[in-house]
Amino acid sequence: MMRASRIWIAAVLLGAAGTTLSFSQEKKDWKSEHDAGWRAYQEGRLDEAEDELRAAEKDAKTFGPQDPRLAMTLDHLAWVLSAEGKADEAEALARAALAIREKALGANHPAVAASLNTLAVLHDMAGRPAEARPLYARCLAITEKNAGPEAPAVAALLDNLATVDHLMGKFAEAEAEYRRALAIHEKAAAARPAELAASLHNLGALSIDRKKYEQAEGLLRRALAIREKALGVQHPDVASTLEALGWMYEIQGKPAEAEPLLRKAAALYEQDLGAEHPHVARCVSKLGRVCMDRGKLAEAEGSGKRAVAILEQFGADPSDLAAALDDYAAILRKAGHTADAERTEARARSLRPAAPPTASPKP
Repeated sequence: MMRASRIWIAAVLLGAAGTTLSFSQEKKDWKSEHDAGWRAYQEGRLDEAEDELRAAEKDAKTFGPQDPRLAMTLDHLAWVLSAEGKADEAEALARAALAIREKALGANHPAVAASLNTLAVLHDMAGRPAEARPLYARCLAITEKNAGPEAPAVAALLDNLATVDHLMGKFAEAEAEYRRALAIHEKAAAARPAELAASLHNLGALSIDRKKYEQAEGLLRRALAIREKALGVQHPDVASTLEALGWMYEIQGKPAEAEPLLRKAAALYEQDLGAEHPHVARCVSKLGRVCMDRGKLAEAEGSGKRAVAILEQFGADPSDLAAALDDYAAILRKAGHTADAERTEARARSLRPAAPPTASPKP
């Protein structure tokens, strides 16, 4: 399955992550710490972000356990901890923020939508689309009610809802959601080209999985052109679309066309994200399959082995590691290493959830 581009919007971008507050002098320490921490997160200074938001959390607790300011800080701290790889702690904080907001503000407040979005993103990032979906759906309903059905945040949420439906194999639902998001983004294309490109990419990726290759190529080529112009030719989102195009050619039996695109994508990922990033691993794994089909077995085997090693080291989503193991096993079989291939295939199977048992027919 092709990778979709996420538009993971942080809480404040949903339109009203907090409440309208006025601050007396004694409350300004909390606000300055909170704002400094969130700014540091947005600028990628995670250690500083955590320190500032921890201080803000301490001050916010003096307002009372159900104060919306505490919820805002907990929600934003969850984003920081998630970025630092502290997923369990991030989820606990996101749930606490949601509970406070629901009790203090009501079930349909925009800030509740922000917390639902945060929690959905955490499940989504952890490879749990079935848990993310109802949260995205509820967040979407609240956001439509408060911001209107054509709001940019609605389009972003539709994209993410479609992505989890895509991952769960609900292709018809995903396509309808992607197309609705795309229609909203088209109206604001000049102001938000990157979001338009993400929707085009996502619908293209779905079209690959539905074997609608001509449609996929048109969507992906358009996404690529927009991304190169809006983001620059070395941006990792450009690499993502190059990767999608390259894999589309590979599964159509065109490895010679696929190889340069996947090589370029892998190089861009590595340049921007580092040599040990899961995106590099995923792309290198695909490149290994291409090299296998072109008879470059030594390079193919090295690529497959490298992809698996990166994902193991990173502690990636088990489904991503299973996919890389499957690719590596195919290469090992082609190279004549049958026993190694069988062991690798067995390991890939062990990482996938077992199919639910089939009920026996009743007499």
